Amino acid sequence: MKKSVLWVFPIWALMLAQADAAVFDVIISGSGGEDVYAERFDDWGQRLRRVLIDQCDHVAANVQLVNETGENADGVSSIGGIRNAIRGLSERVTPGDDVFIFLIGHGSYRRQVGKLNIPGADLTVENLDGLLRSISARRIIVVNSASMSAPFVNALSRDGRIICASTRSTDQRNATQFMRFFVQALEDGSADQNRDDRISVLEICTQASSLTDAWFLSEGLIATENAILDDNGDGLGTRLSDNGEGDGLLADRCFLLNFRVPKGASPELVAAYGKAIDEVQALIKKKATMDSAAYYKLLERELVKAAKLNREIRGEK
Repeated sequence: MKKSVLWVFPIWALMLAQADAAVFDVIISGSGGEDVYAERFDDWGQRLRRVLIDQCDHVAANVQLVNETGENADGVSSIGGIRNAIRGLSERVTPGDDVFIFLIGHGSYRRQVGKLNIPGADLTVENLDGLLRSISARRIIVVNSASMSAPFVNALSRDGRIICASTRSTDQRNATQFMRFFVQALEDGSADQNRDDRISVLEICTQASSLTDAWFLSEGLIATENAILDDNGDGLGTRLSDNGEGDGLLADRCFLLNFRVPKGASPELVAAYGKAIDEVQALIKKKATMDSAAYYKLLERELVKAAKLNREIRGEK
């Protein structure tokens, strides 16, 4: 995960309105089985919805939550409720939009089929894949925080999809903590590791994984979950703790929280600004391999370029 802190970015933050590409979210909280888990899963789902709307600027009407009871939600997380939520997106999502699917709960793996435990018949990975195929989006991101979630990476992986699972194999069958720290990292802002006022899918998933690992260590427990991510379409997945091992390029360029820009801003200028910031981040990664004087000269040039574009977007001279 990127560790650099670029302190100048907050000075330039575009803090007025969300960028033009639409983002849609479906949060699926499954069956708890026991009261303690039912309450936990519902809490995580409710908090995730709030933080996506309040802190990540996702449009409230585009954030759907289905849960075990249907209380304080948009429906029940049965097969029918999930089908309605996801199929409804096919009429609203355009090829330039991003769709996030979050799975919370207990997972299972029987007869070589991965499942999420929900009211009634369980949601299989094949069920979910079939529903996702009805959506024409730029990117589809699935975060499965359930136990035994690794098969979802294998089955859902393809070009244009980012799949994160809280476990690396079906042997990891204990109730997971990944979503607890996923939500926490969004709420407290620690997911923005490079302080560029954006939170990429790679950043939030890596931070949640790191916090989960730290929790097991602090409790003196052997870790029973190791999150993996696949975004190159090979269906294999890479441990989030293994930075730069084949996956992560797409996830690093897909954002749960993106720049906020003034309404009516030129899409071309916004795209150029995003590219300029990306160039700064790429340069920062090369710092250790560059001559110091050359590095700071190039950094200044790229920062000035980004600052000028920022002023143009905000209509300043």
